Amino acid sequence: MHTAPPAAFQETLLANHRFVKHLIGILIAIAGFFVATTATAENLIVSRGMLEDKAGTLTIAQAAASQFTPTGPTLAQGYSDSVYWLRLRVRRPSTGSKVVLSIGPAQLDEVRLYERDAGDPREWITRVTGDRYAYDDRDRGDIALGFAVDVLTAERTFYLRIKSASTLQATVEALEPQQANRQSRRADLVRNIFIGLMLWALIWAIDHYLVEREPAVGLFALHQGVYILYGLGATGNLAPFAPYDCPQLADWLSNIAACAASFTFLLFSRALLKLYAPPLLRGFYLFFLAFPIQLAAMAFDYTQSALSLGSAVSLAGAWYCVALAFAARQEQVPSRNALRAVYIVLALFATVFSFSDFGWFTLVDLCARREWALITQGIASSGLICTVLYMRLRQSRKDAQQSAVTLALSQQALEIERAHKKQAQVHARTDYLTGLCNRRHFVELAERELAQATASGKPLSLLMMDVDHFKTVNDTWGHQGGDAVLRQVAARIRGALREQDILGRIGGEEFAAVLIGADKGLALEIAQRIRATIADTVVALPNGQSARITLSLGLTQLSEHDASLDDLLHKADAALYRAKDSGRDIVVAA
Repeated sequence: MHTAPPAAFQETLLANHRFVKHLIGILIAIAGFFVATTATAENLIVSRGMLEDKAGTLTIAQAAASQFTPTGPTLAQGYSDSVYWLRLRVRRPSTGSKVVLSIGPAQLDEVRLYERDAGDPREWITRVTGDRYAYDDRDRGDIALGFAVDVLTAERTFYLRIKSASTLQATVEALEPQQANRQSRRADLVRNIFIGLMLWALIWAIDHYLVEREPAVGLFALHQGVYILYGLGATGNLAPFAPYDCPQLADWLSNIAACAASFTFLLFSRALLKLYAPPLLRGFYLFFLAFPIQLAAMAFDYTQSALSLGSAVSLAGAWYCVALAFAARQEQVPSRNALRAVYIVLALFATVFSFSDFGWFTLVDLCARREWALITQGIASSGLICTVLYMRLRQSRKDAQQSAVTLALSQQALEIERAHKKQAQVHARTDYLTGLCNRRHFVELAERELAQATASGKPLSLLMMDVDHFKTVNDTWGHQGGDAVLRQVAARIRGALREQDILGRIGGEEFAAVLIGADKGLALEIAQRIRATIADTVVALPNGQSARITLSLGLTQLSEHDASLDDLLHKADAALYRAKDSGRDIVVAA
């Protein structure tokens, strides 16, 4: 016999299902992004050759006389101290002679073009570009590096000398100007979309951190800000803002952000993984040590070493996070399986791009276009991490709402309990029929007032009252009639007393009152007022009839001979009996 799974288990399965759908959607979007960005215009390059200049001392004449190795559209050499020469054979376009040599990525430090002088083939004309040269000096006002050249014959040969401290991955295309402009506009659109999406994720993270104060969300916002800065620098978007006399500022910022991106990602990952209680979290500190080492290396002009260390840290740190995700011992939202899936995807991205940084692997030609790789990795990582954090924050809100409901219910139950307790206390002190103090509570209050009067020497009087012929009332009109009489008599007595006086029902048809601060004269006045009030009152009965009731009252005053409340009660009670014997409906003072 099968039983339905618990509701919590079903909710977890549903959350995991939604997460998988989000993950698949993000991966499909990434795949579409790859396809969209790989569509390029017609390339006019007929052949390519590559020459490595390890010492970096070859002149153009020496390079042109050397033997070049045929190469594909991608020059991927990783972190290398060598200078690389590219020999490009470019054919003339179908219309006109203008050709644009479009070079990527934009973070290459120096790209120098050599072409023979048309007037004197023995002479070479040279131009230079790169992210360490002023943006305003470029041939074309474009984020992408490149040169505008003329191909006047059927084919023409150009040489490019490339040197970079960052990973050397270069792609060169020869395009007609209109094609180059269209490609540039498409690239600008994609970059703007990238910046917009990344800024949206940053604003989302900041907003939710300010509300939720979740450390992982705050550190993700920090990482997102650093990655945006790195992306802007690596795709060349910082170059137009660099001062003309200090163009290398954009390159420095990009390199620092590249090192900081791995550091902030690991900071965020530690905060997130800590929630799942994996072992060996201290291992993150080994990766954190790399960041100050990278900064010191760049300060001493070992930029390439710092960047290569950053790629190694990014790769090792990503797989370390995967290992911790699999070692997680505590379940959270999202589930451990969802967390593992995310970090596996992030580690695969890190592996592909780190291998391409070192020149070990090239994913088609896309990784050679460094900006597209960065944009893709940024969108993918941010999308996956935002999905994880969104699920976590949503669950946190549910937990907070549930806690608020539980707290409200607890407070309500506490208030009800307090009300019941208060009601029970009132019932314990109050006569159920008349609402006056019962005998026990009356004695407590009377003893307190007696002690205060004795200590202060102020007068105090005690009044005992009894309904005359009450047995006859019960015999004639029954207990309902008797109860009605007692309720109305109690109300009339209370109305005739002063506000500070204490009134209680001490048994059957007997009432007692403590007249606070009343000497014998004032007490007699109050007692006579009570007697007259009751005598003048017509009591309504439940059967519609009415009756007249009288009271007998016994009065005594506190004296130095009274040692206790019992003494006062005894004297007042004796006076009450004398009133009964004297014909009732009178006041007798002890």
